[in-house]
Amino acid sequence: MRRPIILFAAAFLLAGCGGAEPAAAPSPPAPAAGSSWMDGFCGSLIDFAKIGDFRMPDFEQDDVASARKVMDEAFGVFAPGFDNAVTGLGQLGKAPSAEADAARKSIVDALTPIRDKVLAAKAALDAAPKDDKAAVAAAAVSFRQIGSDINDMPDPFQQLETNGSLKTLAAQAPNCKKLPS
Repeated sequence: MRRPIILFAAAFLLAGCGGAEPAAAPSPPAPAAGSSWMDGFCGSLIDFAKIGDFRMPDFEQDDVASARKVMDEAFGVFAPGFDNAVTGLGQLGKAPSAEADAARKSIVDALTPIRDKVLAAKAALDAAPKDDKAAVAAAAVSFRQIGSDINDMPDPFQQLETNGSLKTLAAQAPNCKKLPS
């Protein structure tokens, strides 16, 4: 699940940094503006990056309380990871370039259906009584499907792994430093 998020985020910045500026009205350097946008981009993905570190604890299948605790813990990582990524990326201001906006859109498009499944499964489990074995079993089935969806999801970062200049821009964004490399 670990993906080179920093590289992806940095691609957005470089794409918008090549335009000419009018001589009469100098604006802030593009890397600084791009770094600010990139910082918001990376900040949106901090909780999403935590999903890659999550390991499902062992539990006894017949122990409803133990299984419920594990499912609550899993959804406690996945729900904010996906929701904060989709919401945060969607609320970013104008991207530094059309290419950056297209890349952001591709991530949002890939994560949104999975986020919706995660939130629906979590809501169903949260609404069920703590000792509801059927609800816990349904949550486990949903979680397995979500895992499959994640594994089948195209890697939106692959296209950016070889662009060294993108790494430079991400290095200027403090939130990008918080993401795994």
